[in-house]
Amino acid sequence: MHRTKNRLVAIPAGTQRKLGLTKRRDNHLVSYSIRPAGRGRWNHLLSKLTYDNEFEIPAGFSRIVPGERVEVKIHRLIADVPVPLPRSAGETVLALPTGEDERTDGSQNVHAYLYGEKRR
Repeated sequence: MHRTKNRLVAIPAGTQRKLGLTKRRDNHLVSYSIRPAGRGRWNHLLSKLTYDNEFEIPAGFSRIVPGERVEVKIHRLIADVPVPLPRSAGETVLALPTGEDERTDGSQNVHAYLYGEKRR
């Protein structure tokens, strides 16, 4: 873990090449297990990679402190690509008819309309 980069863990360059990681703006999600080097139980997490292929350890893991060596097992890379909605889908939702409403008093007497109750 970096000493000065607020709980960021860097993936070594050789490992990045093996995994096919490149620097990219909308980077992948990574499923991984982490623990202090050589001891402790494995914590299984999911994080988003930064542009430089680093990931942040959640603050809840106070056992791992900046500058400490950690062991990491990367299980899976998940592509995080924004998917635009089809233009016609949004138009369809907005074009739906709202129906006729015979009420003229807004929601003042909604109980009377729905449950037959009069407001006092």
